[in-house]
Amino acid sequence: MAKTKWIIGPDTLTIYPKRNLRIIGIIFFVLFAAFIFFLFRSMPGYSTGFTLGYYAIFLLIPLMLIFAAETKVIFDGSSRVLYKKVAFLPIGSIPFDDIASVEPYEVLGSGFNYKLFRKSNRHGSGLLVSAGYSKPNDVNLIAFQQEVLPKIDELVFANAPIIPKQAIYDFKFFREQGSVYQLLDNKTGSFIFGLIFIGATVAILFSPDFLSGEGFFQKILLTYFPAIIGFALLFAATSNIRFDKNQKKIIRSTFAGRFNKEYSFDELIRFQVIRKTTNFIYSGTEVRAEIFLPAKNKTTVLNLKSFIGTKKIERFLDEANTILGRI
Repeated sequence: MAKTKWIIGPDTLTIYPKRNLRIIGIIFFVLFAAFIFFLFRSMPGYSTGFTLGYYAIFLLIPLMLIFAAETKVIFDGSSRVLYKKVAFLPIGSIPFDDIASVEPYEVLGSGFNYKLFRKSNRHGSGLLVSAGYSKPNDVNLIAFQQEVLPKIDELVFANAPIIPKQAIYDFKFFREQGSVYQLLDNKTGSFIFGLIFIGATVAILFSPDFLSGEGFFQKILLTYFPAIIGFALLFAATSNIRFDKNQKKIIRSTFAGRFNKEYSFDELIRFQVIRKTTNFIYSGTEVRAEIFLPAKNKTTVLNLKSFIGTKKIERFLDEANTILGRI
């Protein structure tokens, strides 16, 4: 199946990231047309206007796929503007100065593609600039990395001014307590619901006749499952994460500080920004810390914060990197 297509000019780069939809659209068009022909021959008697209208709507699906296959992203070096078009229709533009990066974007369970991210929304959904790939040794992918990415660097980033990150002094996501910075997180809801679920189990235990009509397994499940959920919520509600600059440690405390896990600043490999989807619908973004454990010679992941939107994530990362001394 066709992959990413591109045309490189002296001052322009045109990428067709969805050309693989063309052959899919053509296949569906042929199948739908054959199905329509079968219906037309086997079910006569309907008015011509109704039949043609119904068939036209039916064929619209593959035609839309073919039309979407003509989506193109144009990097115009002379105007320093990126233009996005579907066939001949312009549908958006981005100034080069607002482009933060072009990087691989992992699609959970199905490989990855390349996306362009804006400075104004560094961790948003991004703009697709390549087809999807399932293997890193794909011939089309290797050509894309060798030909397209260097051209994007040349057009967009070669003459872009380098603006260093500024250290943060007014923290919005951390509570500063001397040299210790505690991550702010509103967990009142988890605490209240945890108590409610545990209370439900206690109420059932003090009302033995409440589940008298249920079987043994159902009684166990309905009695103790709420308590399990409740304790899990209380565990989350009584946990906190602190960055200690003097000790140069990230400390995760649970059950109001009774149990602590400590990680050295030097063991932090990077921050992961994970976009979550539920049934292909965006459901939030998580920021995680990927940490190397020397004693076990493996890595672990520490969940730091969840965001519904994405525009505040870069600020959060700048604050964390300021505390770590990386800015």
